[in-house]
Amino acid sequence: MAFHVEISPRAFNDLDEIARYIMEHGSFEQAEEWFNGIIAAIRTLEDMPHRCLVADESQEVGQEVRLLLYGKRNRKYKVYYSIRQRSLATGTVQIFHIRHWARKTLAADQIRKLMGGHTS
Repeated sequence: MAFHVEISPRAFNDLDEIARYIMEHGSFEQAEEWFNGIIAAIRTLEDMPHRCLVADESQEVGQEVRLLLYGKRNRKYKVYYSIRQRSLATGTVQIFHIRHWARKTLAADQIRKLMGGHTS
């Protein structure tokens, strides 16, 4: 584990809202499985955070924003994050937003706001 993963309060709120939606429209078990699965996927960023796509919005934001995609077919979620590198193989991965892939793409000012004080 070379990178430390931090999940912002906003991203935790996103996780909670999505899990609640899944539970209300499915079951507790489905929501629990989804939640545990996305947390496991986020933890993989500890070892290889650079493997994920650079978001198209990065150019407008002026900072590298990456996307971890989680899920299958029409149930994919985008995990927005940035990397603060301390050395070649260490740093912090800051998860700042999670949303369903079919939702409207975020504008640069929305991403900056979501990133809050986590810009480098």
